[in-house]
Amino acid sequence: MAGATQRLLGDTIALSDAGWQEQTALPGWSRAHIAAHLSHHARAIAVMAADLMATHRPVVWRTNLDDVTLNAEARQRSIALQESLDQSAAALNRSFEAMDDLAWQTSVITSQGSLPASSFIPDRINHLTIHNIDLDVGYDFTDIDPELARTLLQWNVYRASPRFNTVKLIIISDEGLSLTVGRGTPVEVRGTEANLLGWVTGRKNSSVVLGADELDLAGPA
Repeated sequence: MAGATQRLLGDTIALSDAGWQEQTALPGWSRAHIAAHLSHHARAIAVMAADLMATHRPVVWRTNLDDVTLNAEARQRSIALQESLDQSAAALNRSFEAMDDLAWQTSVITSQGSLPASSFIPDRINHLTIHNIDLDVGYDFTDIDPELARTLLQWNVYRASPRFNTVKLIIISDEGLSLTVGRGTPVEVRGTEANLLGWVTGRKNSSVVLGADELDLAGPA
């Protein structure tokens, strides 16, 4: 997580005010929107982590930011956006360092069921990695460390499960990973783990994998 944070901060440090306001492939989102989203995401997880440590009782996973606040924060100058990314990441690290073993094992209630608090970590790394690619500052799926690409593929296939309620998706990677999600007619999709990750997250179309011609996902997730 620290490595993904430092890479993001390093990739964005040279962006100007105008550069931050350039639109991305995410509908309606500029680079500044992504920065605001990532800062809020870190702060929201930090709050949940603090609650878990204080009570050792399940909490509800809440990381969404309303559009009005998101748009307002996205109008900040480049230095404010960069400072917010840095400071929110530091706050998240402090919250994680304060958690004990019981807090890490306590449940977080999501729309897809209960997960241990340790799921904060892959979710945060996923946000940092995928949104760094969305920023279009020179980082792409093929640059992701292979072990990390596999972990993020597994995480995003789990997150995508509600999107496959009429199809049983069978993912087989060139590197030897096999994953199954959904229910219904079996459809097998093959490719490298980097390309499968790009496809599952809606950043790449079906041309980068085999067998997904009828399964292009409806936009980035």
